[in-house]
Amino acid sequence: MAEIGGKSAKSQTTQKYQRQQRSNDPDQTRADILEAAEDQFARRGFAGTTIDSIAQKTRRSKRMVYYYFNSKAKLYVAVLENAYARIRVAEAKVNLGEDDPRQSLKNLVDFCFDFHFDHPTYVKLIISENLNEAKYLTASSLVGELHRPILQRIDQCLRLGYQKELFHQVVTPMEIHMTLSGLCFFNVSNRATFSAIFDVDMTSAAARRARKQQILLTILGRLNTTMEGFVSDFS
Repeated sequence: MAEIGGKSAKSQTTQKYQRQQRSNDPDQTRADILEAAEDQFARRGFAGTTIDSIAQKTRRSKRMVYYYFNSKAKLYVAVLENAYARIRVAEAKVNLGEDDPRQSLKNLVDFCFDFHFDHPTYVKLIISENLNEAKYLTASSLVGELHRPILQRIDQCLRLGYQKELFHQVVTPMEIHMTLSGLCFFNVSNRATFSAIFDVDMTSAAARRARKQQILLTILGRLNTTMEGFVSDFS
C-alpha cells in the first residue's frame, strides 16, 4: 500500500469516510459542535471565542455551525443549557429517598463534589457567564426548569428530616442547594490560587474525602442535625 504523507492511502480513505459519516448524522454533528464550543467558551469566554475556532476544532465548515445554531450567541446559550442539563440529568440518579434523610444529603454531597471535580470545564463555563452578569443565560427558558426537580427533591428530604425530628432548624431547599453548590464549586474554581497560597494539594484522595466531610458537616450543622446513629465519614 502506497504511503502518502506518512499515512497509507487506505488509512486516509478510512478517516475521510468516518468524517463523512459524522457529517451525515445531524445529532452527532450538533453534539460535536456543542462539545467544541463548550471547550472554546470555557477557555476564552464569549468575547474571545470565534465561530472559526469552533469550526476548526470540529473539522466542519463555519457555514455548518451557523446552519445548526444561527449565531454565536444562540450557540453559547445552547452550550449553557447543555452544560446545566448534564449535571441535572446525572443528579437525578442520586438517591435522595433514603429512610435516613441524613444519608440522602450525604449522597448529594458526594455526587455534587465529584461532579464538579470531574468537570472543570463546566466550572470555567459558569465562571465565564457570571463575568457576563448572566446576560446570555437569561435568554434561556430551559435552565430555570432544569433546576426545579432538585429543589423539590431536597424539599422532600428536608421534610422527612423534620418529621423524624432529625433536623431542628428550618432551612430552605434553595439555601441547601446554594451552600452545597458554592462549596463544591470553590474547590475547583479556586484550586490553583488556594493551593499556591497555602501549599496544599486539593486533588489528593485524602483531601477530597476531608473536604466532602467538611461540606456535609456544614450542611448538617446548619440544619442543627441530630448526629446519633449516623456515620458521616467519607471512606
